[in-house]
Amino acid sequence: MVDDRPQLRLADAIRSVVFFGLLYLYLWRVVEPQLIYSCATITNFPVFYKSWPFLRECLSYPGGVLRYINALLPQFFYVSWLGALAITAQAWALWACTGWFLRALAVPRWRLLRFVPALIVLVPYAQYTYHFPTITGALASLLFACLYVAVSSRRSRSAPAVQAGPRWPCDSWAGRPYCGVAVYLVLAVVSYVVSAAAFLPFALLCAIYELLYRRRYIVGLVCLLVAAVLPYAIGVLFFHVSRVNAYTDLLPLSWQVRDWVARRKMLEAVYGLCLFPIAVALLWGFGRAIVAWWSSRRTDVQVPPMRKKSGSPAAKPHWRRFRAPALRWTLESALLFGVSVPVALVSLDGYQKALLAVHYYACQRQWPRVLEVSRRCRDKYVVMNAIDRALYYTGRLNQDMFAWLQHPEGLIYTGEDHGLFYWHRLDTLLDLGLLNLAEKNFTECLEMFGEHPMILQRLALVNLAKGKIEAGRIYLEKLRQTLFFSGWAQDYLQRLAADPTLAGDPQMQQWRAHALRKDFTAGFYAPEVVLSALVEQGSGNRMAFEYLMAWYMMEKRLDQLVKNLGRLRDFGYTALPPLYQEAVMIYATKYPVPLGDFSISPDVQQRIKQFSDVFNRYGRDKNAAFRELAGNFAGSYFFYFIYAASPARQ
Repeated sequence: MVDDRPQLRLADAIRSVVFFGLLYLYLWRVVEPQLIYSCATITNFPVFYKSWPFLRECLSYPGGVLRYINALLPQFFYVSWLGALAITAQAWALWACTGWFLRALAVPRWRLLRFVPALIVLVPYAQYTYHFPTITGALASLLFACLYVAVSSRRSRSAPAVQAGPRWPCDSWAGRPYCGVAVYLVLAVVSYVVSAAAFLPFALLCAIYELLYRRRYIVGLVCLLVAAVLPYAIGVLFFHVSRVNAYTDLLPLSWQVRDWVARRKMLEAVYGLCLFPIAVALLWGFGRAIVAWWSSRRTDVQVPPMRKKSGSPAAKPHWRRFRAPALRWTLESALLFGVSVPVALVSLDGYQKALLAVHYYACQRQWPRVLEVSRRCRDKYVVMNAIDRALYYTGRLNQDMFAWLQHPEGLIYTGEDHGLFYWHRLDTLLDLGLLNLAEKNFTECLEMFGEHPMILQRLALVNLAKGKIEAGRIYLEKLRQTLFFSGWAQDYLQRLAADPTLAGDPQMQQWRAHALRKDFTAGFYAPEVVLSALVEQGSGNRMAFEYLMAWYMMEKRLDQLVKNLGRLRDFGYTALPPLYQEAVMIYATKYPVPLGDFSISPDVQQRIKQFSDVFNRYGRDKNAAFRELAGNFAGSYFFYFIYAASPARQ
C-alpha cells in the first residue's frame, strides 16, 4: 500500500514529532501545570506518599494500579515542565493506541484521526480543570482493546481478512471462537483489576469488533455479558466495594465527579475522549456492512470501462490527483495544524489562569509576580487580598493601595462565610498572628481538598508556631513521604531535633510574638475587632496596624484613622505615609487634626487643592468631573473617597 512507503512513514513521524513538540511547549509555557497543582479550586487533586502502606491501600481497591499511577504522575505538575511532560505523554499514548486500533479496523484516514484524542486531552487542561484519572482510564481501556485485537484477530481460514498488524506465533489458533472468548476473559479480568470500571469501554470496543468486523456473534455477546457481570463479581464480591463504585469508578459518570460542581467543568470533553474510538468503530463498521449489503444487491450492474485517449494511457479523473502521497500529506498536515491552533487558542481560559497565577504566586510569596499577574483579574476579593499582602511586603500598602481596586471584603478573610477556594488568603491570618483562625480554616481546607502537601505544610507551620510540637511533627512526617516537600520537612525535623522548641527560628519567634493573646467569643469574625485587638496588645505587629489603617480608609472612617496616628512612632514610622496624609487633609476640612511632629508635604497640599478646583469647576457633579479627575488623580485617596471605588473599576 502507498501508506506503507518508507518516505510516507518518515514524513508522518516528522509531523507527529512537530505536533507533540508544540503541544509540550504550549502546556509548559502557556498552560503552566504548576497552576493546576496549587489547587485553588480543584478538590480532587490526589495525594501521593512514598510508602508501602500507601501502595497497599491503592491495591486494595479495583483499579489499584491505575489509582497509584494517577496519584504519582500529577505530582509532577509541581514543576511546570515536568507536568507538561506527563500530560504530553498521556496525549501521545492515546494517539498511539487510537492509531493502532483504527488501523487494525482498516479505518480510512486513521493517520489523521488518531490526533483527535490528543486535541481533546488539551482542552480540559487549558480550562484548568482536573480530569487526569478519567483520561488515564480512557487510555487504559483503549490499550486493552488494542491488546485484544492484536491477540484475537489473527487471520484464520474461517475469519475474514482484517488488517491487524504483523503475524504472531499464535496465528494458527487465535482465530477460533473459543480462543477469542478465553483471550477476552483473561484480558477482562486483568483490565478490571487494573483500571476498575474503565474496563467497560474496553468491553464495548471488543463487542463492536467481534459483532461488526469479525462477525463472531457469540463471542460479541459473551463480551457484553461479561461486561455486565464482571464488575459485580470482582468489585462487589471480591473487593467489597459498593455496586455504584464497582460500575462507575474511574469513569466520567462516577458520583465522585458528577456530584461536585467544580469537578463537572469540561466533563463533556472526557466523555468525548471515551466515546471517540467507540463512535468511529461503530460508524465504520455499520458503513462497511451497508456498503457490502448494497453491493450484493447490485451484482448484475456492469461498470463501463474507462475511456482512453488515442495514443495515450487511460485518462485519470481530476480527483485522483489528490491521492498523490506528498499532496495528501500536505493537505492533512495543513488540516491538522489549522484545527489545532484555533483549539489551543480558544480553549485557554485566560481569566481563570490569571486567578490561579495570583493564588500560586501568593502561596509562593513572590510578591512582584502577584502584582504583575493580578492586572487581568483584580475585581475579585481573593485577588484584592493577595494584592494587599504583596503591597505590604513590598512596602507600598500605605502608598499605592488605591492604584488597585479595593473593597473592605478583600482586605482580610476570617472564615465566617466558609469559602475555602483560593485559600492563599488564609496565609494572611498566619502572617497577622491569628494562629487559631488559621489552624481552623486550614483544617477545613484539609477536609475539602485532601492531604495536599501545600496545606499540610501550612498546618505544620501553624502548629509549630502555637507550640504544638508533636502535632506539627505529625504533619512533617506526612510531608517527608511526599515527592517535592520531603526535603523541606526533613529540614524542619532536623531543626526540631537540635532545637525542640524552635526558639532559634526567627520566623517562628515573629509569629509567636504577634500571636493574638486575648480570648474572644465564637462570633469573633469582624475584621476591625480582630485587627484592633492585634494592635492594642502592643507586640509591634506592624502588618496588623497597616491593615487596620487600610480598613478605616476603605470604610471612610477617618475619625478612627486620625485617632490611631499617635501609634505611628510605636511601629517605626519617621514620616506620615502619603495615603495617610491625603486622608488627614480630607478630615481636616471639617475637624482639626493634631499631627504632633508629623507634617503634610507641600505636594499633598497642592494635590488636594488641584483636586478641589477641578471638582468645584464641574459644580461638584461627580459624573461630570470623573474623566478629568480619573486622568489626573487615579490611585489617590481623594479619588477613592469621592467615588467610593478605586479607578481600576472604571
